[in-house]
Amino acid sequence: MPQYHAKVFVTLKPSILDPQGRTVERALAHLGQPVSGVRVGKYIELQLSGERHEVETRLQDMAVNVLSNPVMEDVRWELEETREVAGA
Repeated sequence: MPQYHAKVFVTLKPSILDPQGRTVERALAHLGQPVSGVRVGKYIELQLSGERHEVETRLQDMAVNVLSNPVMEDVRWELEETREVAGA
């Protein structure tokens, strides 16, 4: 059965204030690294198996309904097929 590696990226929508991002921005400025527009999000990795269409459908459902809050967050993902290791 095909194996897949998924990477899920969850970020706050641009209209949502990001207090954690502001804290990081101030800390970096304090360290002499002035930056702007810092946004903090979530990165999630998953291993999935099944036929690609089924895996894509499951991943979309998980990303939108479990791993993110669609009211406040945007979500995107990457999916790549992985090779099975012989003897594993």
